[in-house]
Amino acid sequence: MYELYSTLEKIYMFICGLIITLGLVYTTHVYYKARAINNEWHQTFTTPKEFWASVPKWEWKSVIENHISQEVK
Repeated sequence: MYELYSTLEKIYMFICGLIITLGLVYTTHVYYKARAINNEWHQTFTTPKEFWASVPKWEWKSVIENHISQEVK
């Protein structure tokens, strides 16, 4: 019988198949990674009011004034 595809065409289709397979594997990997991160986010999420209530309050330090007052002493 005769061959429908030449050896070069078979190699080309094999390489294209590998590229498609690798793309699907990578897409699936990214999907499951994003899903895991999303689930973690939903488990640890609090409301913005609760989040900012847990953040300590801070104020600017007067660095220049402290520095000047130390030089004067």
